[in-house]
Amino acid sequence: MTSQSSPHSHKSTGAQLANPSEAKSKAESIANMLSQAITTQHLLYASLGSAEYMEFVLKNPFNVPETVTIHSDDPELSVITNTEEWRYFKALTRTPTPLEENMFHLEQGAPGPRVYLRPKESLHVPLKYQSFLCDHTMALQVWWRIKVHSHSMFYKVTFKAEDGKPMAICQVNVEPTPHVVDQTFRLYHPELCFLKKAIRLPVWHDPAPGEPQDVYLKVPGSPSPHIKMFFVMVFTDKWMAAPSQIWQIYVHFLERVDVSCVTGQRSCQSLVLRGTQAIRKVKCFSSHPGEIEVDPAGVFVLPPAAVQELQLKVQPWQAGSRFLYVNAVDVEQQRLVTAWLLCLNVHRPVLSKAFEVCVPVGGGRGSSRKITYTNPYTSSRTFLLRSDHPDLLQFKEDKFQIRGGESYTIGLRFATSQSPGSVDILVYVNNLEEKTEETFCVKVNYS
Repeated sequence: MTSQSSPHSHKSTGAQLANPSEAKSKAESIANMLSQAITTQHLLYASLGSAEYMEFVLKNPFNVPETVTIHSDDPELSVITNTEEWRYFKALTRTPTPLEENMFHLEQGAPGPRVYLRPKESLHVPLKYQSFLCDHTMALQVWWRIKVHSHSMFYKVTFKAEDGKPMAICQVNVEPTPHVVDQTFRLYHPELCFLKKAIRLPVWHDPAPGEPQDVYLKVPGSPSPHIKMFFVMVFTDKWMAAPSQIWQIYVHFLERVDVSCVTGQRSCQSLVLRGTQAIRKVKCFSSHPGEIEVDPAGVFVLPPAAVQELQLKVQPWQAGSRFLYVNAVDVEQQRLVTAWLLCLNVHRPVLSKAFEVCVPVGGGRGSSRKITYTNPYTSSRTFLLRSDHPDLLQFKEDKFQIRGGESYTIGLRFATSQSPGSVDILVYVNNLEEKTEETFCVKVNYS
């Protein structure tokens, strides 16, 4: 008997162990079916920053009054509890359903607003979906890619009775759609430093009222050549139904190089480019090729872990402080290897002589003048002529050679102007290394 009952005993124990799992699975299945039975689906097409309004009809199925707690699983989908805001969106969307003043009861620490329903009563619950977050990969995709590779998001609003059980569920399926970018800003800043920038709001409505408004940005720094991209939404309506402007902002964080120089004269600066793990073919590009030359100028090979020295030849034509950029690009991968931010502090040169000429306004062939330059050296030298306004002044010869102590007549040709006024034009006499020997200032009066 003992030997027969032992296997039976083990079998019974196994069946008992399986029962809780089966019971749990059956309970979950029933709960899921009940949840589906009380769930209403809504589909929304939403774009960045725009509020999508909808109303959910909540009905009390019981013969007794109920106080229902409304809970959203994500703050992007919220209940509109402010009567004025509700009225605004009803008017905006032309929704003719009734509006009830002070319908919601808000309690500190509660999972959501509460609403009171009489037996069998139905009411419209206003909901708003609005997102200020944008998946950058989605932002760069075209429309058909978005439709093929769905980025649908699901949100739930649960309406719970006083016993804590769900009375109804509103599931909102959100399909993101592309948004319009009104302006794109590309900002450059030294690496690992906070960017502080003010952007003036454009006047796209009535320009008469109010003072100009500025939007102040403060962006944490990153290492070079990291690029941060984000969107700024500007709203002009109180309840922020839809942005009046969307800005896409790129912040390029670059390695900072300080350069102090003089206008018209060439200054040299060394940069160090470090190789990565793979061999690369690199070419350097500058934001202002008329003022910056990079040596080597063409494509060069950057071996792994190598150090390549670059020579910058900077020759600015305008005084003041400015930012210029130099990018080292992998020409095969079309990717940025390193970027430098040149912070130029440009001084005006010491003037040797000043002249004043009058040029007639309007048509004609312009005016010609001559000034004399004397070689201060005892040996023969070659000189170069440069101007900070090549559009207004041309030289008879850009290059001349004279013996020591002798003089040379520089021929100047001034272009005509269509409007009266005056402008100061600097004439630089440089040596072959683009170092300035003398600087003349010619004041041109157009009359």
